[in-house]
Amino acid sequence: MSSGILPGLTIVRTKLDTRQICIDIDGVICEYNFPLLVKNFFGVDLSKHMIFAYDLADVLGVAPSLINTMFKEQVYGKPNFIAGAVETLGGWKSKGYELIIYSNRTKYMGYNGLAEWLIEWQIPFSGIDDGQNHYNVHIDDSPGKLMTTDSKIKLLFDQPWNQRCYNITNQLLRVRSWEEIRAYVQ
Repeated sequence: MSSGILPGLTIVRTKLDTRQICIDIDGVICEYNFPLLVKNFFGVDLSKHMIFAYDLADVLGVAPSLINTMFKEQVYGKPNFIAGAVETLGGWKSKGYELIIYSNRTKYMGYNGLAEWLIEWQIPFSGIDDGQNHYNVHIDDSPGKLMTTDSKIKLLFDQPWNQRCYNITNQLLRVRSWEEIRAYVQ
């Protein structure tokens, strides 16, 4: 399905592609100072090591709607890129890899809004979808999201909130940098 606002942009992919990489944004391509965001929005001091779960609503004991409001107001501006992310994505795209974004941002920004944001900040991508397709590689900081996709290789980007993941299926491969990620994508 093509976007009316951004002609030619693939929003949802349905075909199988062995060179398809599914990538999350927040905590993988971009990083944020979550303790500072929490301090600015809620007025609460929090260290990054106190963030024990992927869902900040669980960490703070607040309604998810408050977390959604915080993200809308504070996160969707200028990104703080994780070292090597944009360069790696650009290299993969130039080699013909399909870069599919699977992000919770679509809940707040919509597919077109997210596509516009990615273009504005020059983040290479081929399409956006909802994680329901087959991918050769999936890179995410959420163990739960990784386990819901049909992906051959599931790379868990190390963050304080996922360090307590037991990985009882042994399907998740923990990576700590884009240099480590590149070792899995040839």
